[in-house]
Amino acid sequence: MSTYTVHPIRCGTLDLPKSGLTYLLEEGQTVRSPVVVLLLLPDDPEDDWVGVVDAGAAEGELAGRNIPHGGPDPIREGLAEQGVEPADVDHLILTHLHHDHAANVELFPEAEVLVQRAELEAARDPLPYMKRVYIDDQLATVERADTTVVDGGYRLREGIELRLTPGHTEGMQSVVVDTADGPHALVCDLVYCRQNLDPSLTEIHDVDGRTIAVEPADYDADYVPPGLHVDVQACYDSFERMRGRVGPAGTIVAGHDPAVLGEPFPR
Repeated sequence: MSTYTVHPIRCGTLDLPKSGLTYLLEEGQTVRSPVVVLLLLPDDPEDDWVGVVDAGAAEGELAGRNIPHGGPDPIREGLAEQGVEPADVDHLILTHLHHDHAANVELFPEAEVLVQRAELEAARDPLPYMKRVYIDDQLATVERADTTVVDGGYRLREGIELRLTPGHTEGMQSVVVDTADGPHALVCDLVYCRQNLDPSLTEIHDVDGRTIAVEPADYDADYVPPGLHVDVQACYDSFERMRGRVGPAGTIVAGHDPAVLGEPFPR
């Protein structure tokens, strides 16, 4: 059985409305959140495969938000810490094509890019309120790359599979990675922060380490969908499928949670 280690790389910062993180909760609050790219490396020293999940954000003003510390350099530096260069990357898995996940595809000239067909179609003709988070130049770069278009589930290699998990977008995909400590579901923006997983929380932390008081959900649930979505029922359904896939011993890895940063997975 092939297992992998997941190395988080911080590559930007976003000030996100709390209600964008957790649907309908605390519309007036803002949470400083990281942009995250995930490096996947095999535990077998004889396996030289390299995978990356998502391509980060551009630096500067984009989609109405300033993104400090974005661009390719933080990704390049994070790869180098593990002895990897961008040209070593064999596969770049794009969970979806929002501007903070698909900005630096050209950094990986040798990579096969994997994206869901439904996501490409959504990016080409987005819903009106989603137009600001799909960037035409980024979409063009994806379409010029060595891109494999995926329809639904896809076994990339032993120990790594892709699952179509719509809701946040029409064609978002999650990545299930076998690790030495069981399966890890990289669910990206199905889960932004800890309160998506625990609606009863009364505090969370931002990327600068500040403690932020939050209101617990006033309904009985074990999951809060992301505030930005195209289909809230699909969010619930996709999350339940992923939780069932990894089981009680598995781990859910969020998309913009500061707790993801630091030590590699498994922890």
